[in-house]
Amino acid sequence: MRTSESEAKGLRRSLEKAQRDAEVDHLTGLPNRRAFEAVLEREHKAARAALDPLVLAFCDIDHFKRINDTHGHEAGDRVLRLIADLLSGISDDKCHVSRHGGEEFVMLFRGCTLTEAKERLDRLRESLAERRLVNRHNDEPFGQITFSAGVADVFDHTDPRAALKAADEALYAAKTGGRNQIRVAPKPGTAR
Repeated sequence: MRTSESEAKGLRRSLEKAQRDAEVDHLTGLPNRRAFEAVLEREHKAARAALDPLVLAFCDIDHFKRINDTHGHEAGDRVLRLIADLLSGISDDKCHVSRHGGEEFVMLFRGCTLTEAKERLDRLRESLAERRLVNRHNDEPFGQITFSAGVADVFDHTDPRAALKAADEALYAAKTGGRNQIRVAPKPGTAR
């Protein structure tokens, strides 16, 4: 009987570890897209019930392919970890950051207005753009590292997925508009 209990405990621990591993991006240590979707659903319900503002942001590292092509994928991985750490630095118990995939990150700001979330991201974006990073393996400068982002008020949209799409479209507008900027998604039905 003890053997069965011990095996069951071991299996439960293994299952819990597998579930955690399935929701964590191993490069950055951030929650992954799958985990973020669960957080988005939970926070959307809670924010709606509490009448809290809820803002989504899509962030993307500008010219990331150039970093990988010039400095190699290992250096690119270090830049991804740096951006993950910086974004995590502006998050708190009501702000969640996840790696969405590639060089893209998604953030959820609960209790922040659209303006406040944009300002937090903008301060971080400006701070990063002022830094001069050097590849520590060969002492070559990376050049300016920047990111672009799109932000959307979740409650301006029919559901969280629509808000996510709007934030993604605002990110695309930031990229096509010159990069290194934050764009706000327009409310549905308003001109761009």
